[in-house]
Amino acid sequence: MAGVSESVKAALIEGYPKFAEATKQFFDKTLAPGDYKKISGGQGCYGEHGANSVMLRLRFAGGAIDKTQIKFLIDAMKEHPITFTHISTGQSLQLHHLDADTVIDLFPKAHAAGIYTRGAGGDNPRNMTGAPLRGVGKGAAFDVTPYFTAAQNYLMTLVTTLKLPRKYKIAFSSGCENEGHATCKELGFVAEQDGTFTVYAGGGLGANPRVATKVAAGVDPKDVLYYMYAMGKLYEDFGDYKNKARARSRYIVERLGADEFIRVFNEYVANAKETQQLDIVPEVAGVTKQGTGVPTTKRAVEQEQPGLYYVNYHPFGGDPDAKTFLRLLEYIYPLQDVTLRLNTDESMYIINLNAEEADEVAKIVEADNATTDFDTSISCVGCTVCQIGLRDSSGMLAKIRDAVVAAGDVDEALLPQIRVSGCPNSCGAHEVGLLGLQGFSKKVNDAVVPAFALSMDGSCDLHDTKLGNRVAVITEEELPVFFVELGRMLTTAKTPFAPWYAAHKDEFMALVKKFD
Repeated sequence: MAGVSESVKAALIEGYPKFAEATKQFFDKTLAPGDYKKISGGQGCYGEHGANSVMLRLRFAGGAIDKTQIKFLIDAMKEHPITFTHISTGQSLQLHHLDADTVIDLFPKAHAAGIYTRGAGGDNPRNMTGAPLRGVGKGAAFDVTPYFTAAQNYLMTLVTTLKLPRKYKIAFSSGCENEGHATCKELGFVAEQDGTFTVYAGGGLGANPRVATKVAAGVDPKDVLYYMYAMGKLYEDFGDYKNKARARSRYIVERLGADEFIRVFNEYVANAKETQQLDIVPEVAGVTKQGTGVPTTKRAVEQEQPGLYYVNYHPFGGDPDAKTFLRLLEYIYPLQDVTLRLNTDESMYIINLNAEEADEVAKIVEADNATTDFDTSISCVGCTVCQIGLRDSSGMLAKIRDAVVAAGDVDEALLPQIRVSGCPNSCGAHEVGLLGLQGFSKKVNDAVVPAFALSMDGSCDLHDTKLGNRVAVITEEELPVFFVELGRMLTTAKTPFAPWYAAHKDEFMALVKKFD
């Protein structure tokens, strides 16, 4: 299937003049933040807390950033005062604290580089997520890349044609991982060993989250677009346009019941096959680069292609150091076939490296890269940046880390990865974390104080996706103390959190009760 057509590209930037004018008015204080959001949100841009800056969300399908887009990022970071970028759990890259001139300049330049911010926010088909190592990682049921690429190109046609009550999220899994969260999206495709997809639909995180329902199995990969079209139309027809709080597709499953939802979904698929011509003709573009030698860094992992490697770069909280990120981009830009893949855990993979390149990449990012499970903790940007955030999720994660370090008697390597969301919108995907935190409030001595709800036992494992259970609400003041005490228990036991928790749940819950 061909790439995004010129007519679709034109439609995706059609709203730019109105957006640019609204942005000027927002910064001139002649357009209220709420009114600006109605215009800017669908363009992937949001005003930030305080209404003195904006964020631009760059959508990269499955996190893939190609050479042209790497060059765009280099130029953007050199020409504008961009010091705060954030890797989202939707495999997008967010540029924060932008002024009017910057965002107005970057929007059309991003579009020219194949970065379509249109639809990166608002009630639209959002950035499509998927296995970040598709086509290069080992263990996949099959290479989903040709079908993922065709699906992404088709998705961009739906951005300007579907009229949805809320966002529409689609994900792919290569069958050996669930990095794209295919089992908890509006629509998910999971690759199977027999060369087919199992399809899930009607899931989603956020308020009243729901694991997706299995709606089809044995699906021929060439038929993927029919399922995308069908789910979009079903969403249009059955979505709640009166109550935005209950407009996501998971409420359709709730209203119809799982069995009826499955029947209706497959009815829509059958109709799509009768009325549309959406067969995928896969276009395979393999990696031609050849590598020799073995890297000295332990951070390099061998790819499916002999002699080539990838390196993972996981900055704390998904916020790469600006100087480190720019240095990385400038180093990899001229290298043959070397590109980036953002991941839903707020990290990025640098792929198609030879041994020498892998060593140099690891060296460039070393000081800003995770070394423990706790270092890989995930957080949204929080209420000091986000207009709708309830709590400072990013700041709380930093406070927990600082408290653990200051304690001096805690082995940080034993603490788990934490998923932190500042509000119920779940931009940190806290519901699928073994240990999740969500911005909350708590009544203490007749006063309402800032807090976080603690949830346990969530998982996005491909074959055991489950939502965490809320077990406590802990005040912001006490939360760092809670993690220090947990760290001391693990340090005494000399055991990482996951196996310790599995064997000592009563002890863990006793600690939780102390702070609840």
